[in-house]
Amino acid sequence: MRQRHWFDTLMMGSVLITGLLVGCADTPVKESARLEQQDSAEAVQIKARLLEASDLAGSAIDVDLEGDRAILSGFVETSQQRERAEAIARDHEQVNAVENNITVK
Repeated sequence: MRQRHWFDTLMMGSVLITGLLVGCADTPVKESARLEQQDSAEAVQIKARLLEASDLAGSAIDVDLEGDRAILSGFVETSQQRERAEAIARDHEQVNAVENNITVK
C-alpha cells in the first residue's frame, strides 16, 4: 500500500508540472513572433544605422516593423537623440511611417 501512495504522489506531481508547462506555452510563441518582427532584415538594417550614429552610441533603442511602419522604443538621453533616431528610421527605403515611442531619460 505504501508503494501505491508514492506512485499516486508522483503521478499528481507530474500532472501538476505538465499543466503548468502547458499553461505557460503561449508566452514563447508571442515572444518569438515579436522577435521575428524585430529581427527582420529591415529592422536589423535600421538598428545597425542607429548603432553607427555617433550621437546615439550606447542608446537602448529597439526597432520593430509592422508592414512599412517602424516602431521605435527604448531610452535616450536627449530629445535631439530621439529625433535623430526617428530620422534614421524614416530614411530607410521600406519605411513609410515611424511610431516613435522612445523615452527621454
